[in-house]
Parts: sequence; structure tokens; C-alpha cells
Amino acid sequence: MDEDDDPATRAPYAVAIKRASLHHHVVDKLREMVSRGDLPAGERLNEVALAQAIGVSRTPMREAVKLLASEGLLELLPGRGARVRQYSAEELLDMFDVLGALERHAIEIAVSRMTPRALAEIERLHHQMGEAYAKRNQKAYFKANQKLHALIVELAANPALTATHTTLTKQSVHNRHQTLISEQRWKESVAEHQAIFDAIIRGDVSQAGLLMLNHSRKTGAAVVDAARAANEIRIGSGR
Repeated sequence: MDEDDDPATRAPYAVAIKRASLHHHVVDKLREMVSRGDLPAGERLNEVALAQAIGVSRTPMREAVKLLASEGLLELLPGRGARVRQYSAEELLDMFDVLGALERHAIEIAVSRMTPRALAEIERLHHQMGEAYAKRNQKAYFKANQKLHALIVELAANPALTATHTTLTKQSVHNRHQTLISEQRWKESVAEHQAIFDAIIRGDVSQAGLLMLNHSRKTGAAVVDAARAANEIRIGSGR
């Protein structure tokens, strides 16, 4: 019998793959609960209840909590578990300011190197956002929006930029979809993305970059307003 067909040989790998898959599932589920606002900023986590709700043991839940804490989404409390990290207004605004700078740089590079294939993918996601807005489907709009921003950063082909952007995006995702509850802000976001898309089509590098920077800053201000309205921002913060 071939060694590769030996169950004893395959078993360790199968267990490792299964465990890795479970780990990613728990991490993704917990991150989603934070981003949706199911776990409000500042709330202590009940790891036992969360593990039961997701249908896993406490071990993968503990591992997920540690990972999300390292990403800045959760905060570990010595001897007292963990809670959803609560950012100040200054921290959130600074975060989006940096995100805006990164995305401005990324889109300028992307537009200067644009290929027909990349443009087609940008257009596809742009239309998805438009369709989601027409149907007032916030979840679909936010999902397409996130994919579009990630694609633009990916097109810059700069690993350091991508890594920094990914980290900040994970930290800023908490309740970010709530910024679309305001019909006015949602309408503004759609118009901003249309202007960015038009600049991409024209190949206008500087205009695309400036529009992206302004869009990110406006999104940051909207996130701060939403956090304040939900009392999910540290008291005494503001600019």
C-alpha cells in the first residue's frame, strides 16, 4: 500500500486541516458579530455563551478572541476575559485619515496601471453597489463596497500597503455599516463612488486620488457620528 493511502499517515493532516477550518470559522463569525453591532463597543464577552451560540468548544473561541485582540478589534482584560474595543473619536478619525491616505496612494497607482481586466472588475463591483442601493440592501452594498476598496488596494501591488490597510480596515469595521442608516449619508456615498468611478474611467490619476481621500474622511466622520449616537465611543473625545 502506498504511504499516501495509509490512514495513519493522513490522519494528522486531516486533523490539522479540520482544526484550521474551525478556527477560521469562529474568527469570521466573531468578527461578523462585532462588525454588525451584535456585540457593542465596550461590551464584555461571555465566551461560554458565544461558544455555545456558534456551536464550538471554548478552546477555538479563546483562540479567536486572542487573534481579534491582536488585530485591535477586541481588548483583553487581565483575569477578566475580553471586551469589544471602544475607540475614541480621535482614534477613529486618525484611523480613517490613514486609510484615506493609503487608498489615495493605491488608487493613483491602480489608475496609472489600469488594465481592461481590472477595469472590468471595478465596473462590476461598482454596478453591484448601485443595484444594492436601488434595492436599499445595506448588507449587499457594504459587502460590494468592501470588495471594491480591497480590490483597488490589491491593484497597487504593494504588500506593505496591503498589510497596513487590512489591519486598519479590520479595526475600523465595527458598526461601520451603521453609517448607511442615514439616507443622506448613503446617498452621498453613492455619489462619491460614482465620481471616483468616473475619474477611473477617464484615467484621471490625481482626481481619483483626491476623491478617494475625501470619501474616506467623510466615512470616518460618519462612523464617529454613528458611534456617538449609539454611545459606543469614549466620553470626552471629539475634535
